[in-house]
Amino acid sequence: MFDLVLHHRYAIPEPHDLSGNGNHGYGAPNRGPGRDSPAAAAVFDGTTDRIFVPPAPTLTRPGGVRADLVVNLEALGQRRTLLEGYLSFAFGVEDDGSLSASVYRNLEWAGVQSRPGLIPLSEWIEVTFLYTDDGVMTLALDGAIVAERYWRIGRAQGVGWPFGLSIGAWPDGDRRIWKGCIEEVRFWRTPPE
Repeated sequence: MFDLVLHHRYAIPEPHDLSGNGNHGYGAPNRGPGRDSPAAAAVFDGTTDRIFVPPAPTLTRPGGVRADLVVNLEALGQRRTLLEGYLSFAFGVEDDGSLSASVYRNLEWAGVQSRPGLIPLSEWIEVTFLYTDDGVMTLALDGAIVAERYWRIGRAQGVGWPFGLSIGAWPDGDRRIWKGCIEEVRFWRTPPE
């Protein structure tokens, strides 16, 4: 149902795409301890750190989206971006500790959000955002669905130019930046028609 188009594990010093699609990325933040080993995660400072992945055919095609990230949030205080595809989708943690995601289609955003206070601070967790071609949208924390919604808006747009895919920050400015660690990012798209 989905093709893995990007897989980063930040135990590798530079963002390197393990999916075989060449979506490597640039701008790796400092490295810090992961769940089980030292220097296994990218550390985001909450002010300027980000990983940028340029638009590529596997990212710019329209369709469903699935993103799985292994993260550790250090602080709230503002919206914190996990992963955002420019003019396509956004996935992050709101200032009230809720997990949220949205899809951009037909000049508007349609989204889903969990209950406030869901995301723990200073704990390793796995978060998932899923949006299918037929409009099912779900969020999960450590494999358990925490929010779901149905939006009848069609296929999500592909990741747009010039800002592409942004990990840990808003794509086009130093805003909504993650503060904490990200160990792994896996990103899927619907196969081409």
